Amino acid sequence: MEKRWIKAATILQPSIEVCGRRLLPFCLRHRVALEAINSPVLDPSRPMTAKHLVAAVKILSSSRLDQVITPPTLREKFWVARMTYGESILIAEMGKLIAYLNEQAFWPRFWDKSDNNSTSSKEGIPWQLVVVASLVRNGCTLEEAWTMPEAEAIWMHVAHSTAAGANVSVMSDTEWEAIQKYKAEQRAGREN
Repeated sequence: MEKRWIKAATILQPSIEVCGRRLLPFCLRHRVALEAINSPVLDPSRPMTAKHLVAAVKILSSSRLDQVITPPTLREKFWVARMTYGESILIAEMGKLIAYLNEQAFWPRFWDKSDNNSTSSKEGIPWQLVVVASLVRNGCTLEEAWTMPEAEAIWMHVAHSTAAGANVSVMSDTEWEAIQKYKAEQRAGREN
């Protein structure tokens, strides 16, 4: 059985606390909420401020959207001030957030297809909604589909799509390791 699937299917409640709050498993609801505020958490090339980090933590530690739209609490204001004036604290908390995201990044690896004609991109349907709809169509409740760990949701969607006849090519762990080994050999050859 593929290691990435096993890790995705066995994601436990994270034990990571960022800015004093315990984060929940990263799910599609979190991703959409972070996209809604244009959070730099989803784009590592963008700089992140203390306010960005606290906003992301508020989302990632919440199970319902109504918990996210509340005004900033005194505790959140404290963390923004603390990290604004203490860069080392900001860096440490960002490091914990990166570790949290890395612990859950076990999506399947797909073979790149140059002729990929995705239905969702053709019709303007966000891919997150396609995944949620697939999960609901196949027996999950709407709440389960939105809040299960994202990697598990993606694997389930891929399995449902494959069972329905979609041509999805997932790279095995062995294939991935062989490609990484080949790339390393190519880099070493260029350096010599």
